[in-house]
This record gives sequence, structure tokens and C-alpha cells, in this order.
Amino acid sequence: MEISRFQNIDIVLVCGLPGSGKSHFAGLYFKESGRKRVNRKEIRRALFEMTHFGQTWLEKEYTASDEFLVKHVERKIVEHLIQEKQRLLLDNTNISVDARKPYVSLAHQLGKSIGAVFLDTPVLICLERNRGRPDSLPETVISRLAAEKQLPDPSEGFKEVLVIASY
Repeated sequence: MEISRFQNIDIVLVCGLPGSGKSHFAGLYFKESGRKRVNRKEIRRALFEMTHFGQTWLEKEYTASDEFLVKHVERKIVEHLIQEKQRLLLDNTNISVDARKPYVSLAHQLGKSIGAVFLDTPVLICLERNRGRPDSLPETVISRLAAEKQLPDPSEGFKEVLVIASY
């Protein structure tokens, strides 16, 4: 696999549908790289559990009204880690050009290189994996995201792009 192309990239986005294998892939190929991993789902979980006295967060607890705060916290974590000269891996769906644009813009503002790895796992496999999770997403969410899918392209501002057809 062509992962070695990303070795010297400052920020790597690992993108794909829920259930595409992003977190597994990130751990398998980037865990030992010394990168710091940032994941919005884990930020949602931490914020919910902190503000709800340790009550366990589940996907069904997601509220769009909290997303502004989640994205703000994510950005501050990313900025902090970059200031600390850390290389990053951002593990989120980032299914469309518009979803990836803030990361590309931030990387360019901070003078950092950015690349994207997109796991283009078939939606039926993602749905099947989702059904097997104890904390599954509504299938309509995955179907909606699948309809919005836009594969990344270097023209978005990425130094490297890798699309993995099935994972």
C-alpha cells in the first residue's frame, strides 16, 4: 500500500463513511508513526460524559446543536498540537469537499502540508458493520452520507491523496 507517501505530511485526513474502517485503518497504519490522532466522535463523547456526570454517551445522544462546540474544540486541539510541532491524523468522515475544506484551509494558513486517505468501502459493507456495533448509527445517516460522497482530489489543496477502493 502507498501509505509511505504520507510519512512526511504534517496533517493526514482519514476519511470515509461510518463503518468504512477509518479508525481501524488509522491504528493499523499510523499508530506507530508518532502522530497525534483527533476524532470528533471521541470529542462528542468526552463533552457529553463530562457535562452529564459520567453518563455514557451513545450515538443516539448526538445533537446537531452541539456540533459547533465540538468543531471548535477540535480546531483548538489541532491548533495546539500543530503549535507543539506534532504531526496529526484526523479520523472523521469528511465525506465531501465542503467537509474537508476547513482542514485544508487551516493547514495552508499554518504553513503545513495535508493529505487525504479515503476508504471507499461499499455502503452495503458499511451498513452491515454498523448493524454489528453495539452503538449503531441510524442507517438513514449512512445512506445520506453515501449520497453526498465526493472522493478527495489534489485540486482541493492536498499534497497527497490515496483512495482505497475497498477496505
